[in-house]
Amino acid sequence: MTLQSIFEQNREHLMSAISGADTVSVIRILNSELDRMLYTFNDQEESARVREAASSMMQTAKAACSLVDSAGETNIYGRIDYGKTTPPRKMSKWGGLLLLIGLIGTVVTLVGIQLLATSAAAGSSDWQSAGLPPRYLLAAIPLLTIIASFFAGILNRKKESAHEALHAETKIDASKLYNYLLSVILVIDKCLEDVRNSDRQAERERTREQVSAMDPAELELLSQLLEDAYSRKGEDEQAEEEISQIRFYLHRKNIDVVDWTPDTRSQSGKGGDGVVDSRGWFDMIPAYKSGTIRPALVADGRLLKKGMASAKRG
Repeated sequence: MTLQSIFEQNREHLMSAISGADTVSVIRILNSELDRMLYTFNDQEESARVREAASSMMQTAKAACSLVDSAGETNIYGRIDYGKTTPPRKMSKWGGLLLLIGLIGTVVTLVGIQLLATSAAAGSSDWQSAGLPPRYLLAAIPLLTIIASFFAGILNRKKESAHEALHAETKIDASKLYNYLLSVILVIDKCLEDVRNSDRQAERERTREQVSAMDPAELELLSQLLEDAYSRKGEDEQAEEEISQIRFYLHRKNIDVVDWTPDTRSQSGKGGDGVVDSRGWFDMIPAYKSGTIRPALVADGRLLKKGMASAKRG
């Protein structure tokens, strides 16, 4: 099982947990997911060297998760395009009406003051004979003018917008984050596969060295003992025990004891009378029944000692 398969099994749950979460929570979720993956992987991995490499790489991946919280301060700017005219602010209907009343009242007040001044200069003490309006009207017009101008100014003043503090919030893209983390997992899987291949190559080298160190005379003796035990199979109860012990001894030295089977033979000659071993691991002799006379000794796919087998003529 690879880390990628473990990671993809929990995709929906991880995407749901990340979506809408803040950066601190996202880092915690990712660290928990990587710990879960490492535990599952190590529980099924047989190679101690691969488990150790996976633990180291996962620690690096967990440390890299902190990069999610690497965004700096977000500034929001306003822009003024100089040279472009701003449309004038429209005057309100009631504001315009009150402004007009105030202007008319101002004119009437000035005219009234002028008439008063003319009457005083002529020495006239009678308001009606001088052609002047009633006194209460002359006093009310300036007051109404002031009131109308005041409210016109209120209605037509510029409304200042309230001060607003702008904040920017960056949301985590769960899909992108999942794909980035998947890329990291794929790289880790590739590195772990390289470690496995290195272990296999080292094991092959150790097997070759161990097999090369064996005495050829010892292999010959073991092969003869196996031939003798095979000849007594079915008749002597000790034969099976001897074969098992020799097999176990050779297995500890990374040498396989291979029996001949019909799948390894091929027919040759006219009429199919000749039977030969297709792998070349056995010397074939004709007999009334087929079977292994002496097993072949093989190490890492390489023949060490040729075996012997009998094949029934067709």
